[in-house]
Amino acid sequence: MSALERLLAAVLLVIVVTFCAVLGLRWYGGRQYDAGHAAAVAERAQADAKAVLKRADDNAALAARQDAANTTITKAKDDEIADLRKRLAAAGRLRVGSAVCPDRPTGPAQAESATGGDGTDPSAGLVSAAADRDLKQLIADVETDLATGRSCQRFLRDNGLVP
Repeated sequence: MSALERLLAAVLLVIVVTFCAVLGLRWYGGRQYDAGHAAAVAERAQADAKAVLKRADDNAALAARQDAANTTITKAKDDEIADLRKRLAAAGRLRVGSAVCPDRPTGPAQAESATGGDGTDPSAGLVSAAADRDLKQLIADVETDLATGRSCQRFLRDNGLVP
């Protein structure tokens, strides 16, 4: 073999050894990268699972606090409405005052019979039983709506939802 052939064989041997070394290092480095990547992915998945569990616990605690506040507020509203209904039931029939009907006649000042008197007629100015019932129901409905609004405001305030 000539010197040129030996030189070419040595260069070829260096190229093959270098190529094999590069492939070996890439394979080893790739395995190391894959192992590190898999560990990072597993660590991220574990952190995500912990975050999801913590968020679920936080949501459950918040829901419990809101349920307790809602129960308290609903009870206060129901008590307020029950008190209103008691007052409406205890109130007599509604009367039409002179401010509502200023031109309404007040009735005769003198009684027509000898047994009568000059007293006022107790039924004068009373609204009909149906109107009394309807007006009291309207009052109850309006007060219920207002109490509901106050309850909603109280819930927002108690849960820090008001700026």
